[in-house]
Amino acid sequence: MKLRGCLFARIGFSSRGVSRILFLLFPAGLALASEWPQAAGPNGNFGSAGKAPDAFSVSKNEGVRWRAKLPSTGQGTPVVSRGKVFVTSHDEITEDSQMGSTILGMCFDAVTGKELWRRKIGGTRTTDLSSLFSDNTAASPVADGKRVVFVNVGGTIKCFDYEGKELWSHVWTPFGRHHARAHEPILHDGKVILMHAPRYDLPVSATTKGGSHSLGRGKEYWTFLRAYDLETGKLAWQAEAGTSVHSTSILGKLPGGKHAILTGRGGGHKPPEEPYGLSLIDASNGKSIWDRAVKGYAAAQNANWSGKAAHFFVGQDHRSVAIGSGEPIGTLSLREGVTVTSRKGDGYETVENGKLPKAKKPITYFTNLIVGNYHYFRSFGGFFIGRVHLKSGKVEYLQVPVQVVRKPGRKDEILWDKSLPNDMKNADGFTATQDKRNAGSGWGHVSSAPPVVVGDLIYFPTMVGMVYVLKWDAPVLNEDALVSWSDLGPAGETWSLSGLAYADGRLYARTLKELLCIGGKAE
Repeated sequence: MKLRGCLFARIGFSSRGVSRILFLLFPAGLALASEWPQAAGPNGNFGSAGKAPDAFSVSKNEGVRWRAKLPSTGQGTPVVSRGKVFVTSHDEITEDSQMGSTILGMCFDAVTGKELWRRKIGGTRTTDLSSLFSDNTAASPVADGKRVVFVNVGGTIKCFDYEGKELWSHVWTPFGRHHARAHEPILHDGKVILMHAPRYDLPVSATTKGGSHSLGRGKEYWTFLRAYDLETGKLAWQAEAGTSVHSTSILGKLPGGKHAILTGRGGGHKPPEEPYGLSLIDASNGKSIWDRAVKGYAAAQNANWSGKAAHFFVGQDHRSVAIGSGEPIGTLSLREGVTVTSRKGDGYETVENGKLPKAKKPITYFTNLIVGNYHYFRSFGGFFIGRVHLKSGKVEYLQVPVQVVRKPGRKDEILWDKSLPNDMKNADGFTATQDKRNAGSGWGHVSSAPPVVVGDLIYFPTMVGMVYVLKWDAPVLNEDALVSWSDLGPAGETWSLSGLAYADGRLYARTLKELLCIGGKAE
């Protein structure tokens, strides 16, 4: 849904298409994408140059190129390589189900949506389906042009060629103090970099929160980043520093040209890796460049860094450290002296030097992303998209509706305060979940999918199937920055904790029910 003019009068679907001049001056680090080979995109920073659809409504079948039924629930981002889409799904269920272990690695034609093959990948851990804190499908595939790696977070890696022939596999026993959405597999220098505990002898009970507590917090139970050679499957290195299961580690390049990975420790349920804080790891060998203890650091965020600094959230503050040393270089309040643009009547009102109500946490987990001079995020409460200007220190918020109910032939119903409860059903009509919180709004206490950037637009997907599209480089974060509030399916029937992928002018998404290709003429 495209926004023009007065807030409520301007709601209707159209494509910017030729109406918007192609944005040519992309920020450093964004290369044009004909492929999206991993959850973090072709550059490892969740961004790409290009031009993607800026308004779409799957619930009205507007902007949809093709859609393919999926066997069951899943949370990994679809990845695109050499004309194929790779995605994971939990195994098929034949009745309402709460738990699952085996997942499917699936391959589709990127142009037509035809399923080409699927392979079963077992796990040593059983987990609750469609958990708002991830399940066994939460780690997205990675594809290097020859090989695709699927990860069952429950304890298995399998590598296949593009025709579905298995090349190698690796099995371990997860240590289960928590199963939150965590590290996304990283492609780098002929390796896939994963995160897991290097244990192969633990009892199955250790894969649960209750069963793991009795084993204690010793380093033998820590999780680490581990790099595997894509060709052979052999372990290339294990990081010196531990990584919390909560952390999404980010690959980048230091000013001198060396590749490094920023990773974190800390968060809910007292993960054992210590000290809580951040580490910068040499991506060639896993050795620590620096380790920095950060009191109160919660690792349920993307470990973002850009240029000469890393930026993160602690309590009600936004903090920065020098990327070369880990030394602190700045702190900003996320609540006081901020600019807030919020709904008023049928429009918006902007208040300068305002104060945001205190929330339990600074952001909805994993919704933070650096692009240009901005650090974007979704608020923990109140349904605001926020950003920090990294040079000026200005903090801005823009309120968005939690959900838009769309039905063919009817006026859109805009919900600002509460979303519709989700049916949590797969494409065959079976309920695939356990926790009633999984049917919530997708804001706050949830391991959300990260936003992605394509050209001059940033896309924020939510658990209820909303996708907020904004001009990330807008001079002011107000209603004029908001391009559309699009959707991935009917309200109350659409659930997704998967990120978006972009390739060749099209977006790819997956929900509990289906795999979607958005943009271009319908197949």
